[in-house]
Amino acid sequence: MQAQLAALLEFHRTFGAYIAAQPTADLPPQVRELRIRLLQEELDEYAEAARAGDLVSVADALTDLLYVVLGTLVAHGLHPVAEALFAEVHRSNMSKAGPDGRPILRADGKVLKSAQYRPPDLRAILRPWLPDGG
Repeated sequence: MQAQLAALLEFHRTFGAYIAAQPTADLPPQVRELRIRLLQEELDEYAEAARAGDLVSVADALTDLLYVVLGTLVAHGLHPVAEALFAEVHRSNMSKAGPDGRPILRADGKVLKSAQYRPPDLRAILRPWLPDGG
């Protein structure tokens, strides 16, 4: 993920897109609203492409969505800890497996939490930047 984040930093620097100096939830309102619009636009493009069964458009929309998501991490100043955040969410998601190691699925295919589930501790990663010290 570091190569992709470096590419997004290059993009943001080249085109003057917002980069927070450190991890923060508070973006300038115009930046926040732009990030939300960009994410929604790409998600809508994916939905349209997936429903149409258009593989090229699905790949385009998903890659654009990934690009915008990583750019939003950069905008929030989360790029230095993005891999740690992802690893912690992955660890948590893997704890959803049932006692037999198999998934518990809802009727629509969503993976549900088992008794072994342990939520991600993102606060521990973000503690240095939290206003209350974590």
